Amino acid sequence: MHSNSTFGNGPLITIDRQNILLRALDALSTFGYRTSFGLLPKTLISFLLVGTLGVGVHMLVLKTMMLGVTPNFRYANSAAMIFAATFNYLLNNKSTFHKDALSGRKIIAGYLIYLLITSVGLVSSLAVSGWVFDRNHLPMAAALCGIVVGALWNYMMSYTFVWKLLSKMYRK
Repeated sequence: MHSNSTFGNGPLITIDRQNILLRALDALSTFGYRTSFGLLPKTLISFLLVGTLGVGVHMLVLKTMMLGVTPNFRYANSAAMIFAATFNYLLNNKSTFHKDALSGRKIIAGYLIYLLITSVGLVSSLAVSGWVFDRNHLPMAAALCGIVVGALWNYMMSYTFVWKLLSKMYRK
């Protein structure tokens, strides 16, 4: 993931895009942690930032699939969901949970558990947002409630059962 600009015989500038993204996530997470006076864990803030990037990835893949592969929304959206979940998992492994980063077989086991956990988060998000919408008929407020519940579920369960549990199991 290096991009080199050259002039003459050697590199003029070397840019490590992955490192820039990881540093930006760390800086924004630290800012959020300090702004919340330490009330929100830095890992939660990072997890939410990665999730925000995942929304962008989801939309990009969805649009690309619908324009270039299939006009069927359900197929394209399913592919986008899996792609975005994979992106989020790998980026969270490198940034949010870098102290307990998984590798080798652990990264595959963690990925499968992560997909299971986030599917429960999705269902809970849909249930909560539907319940709120039925009571107040405000779609944005209902969606926001569902997003908060789903994101908190995904964070707590991923943190506990993917990174903490698997990293402890494989240290022994």
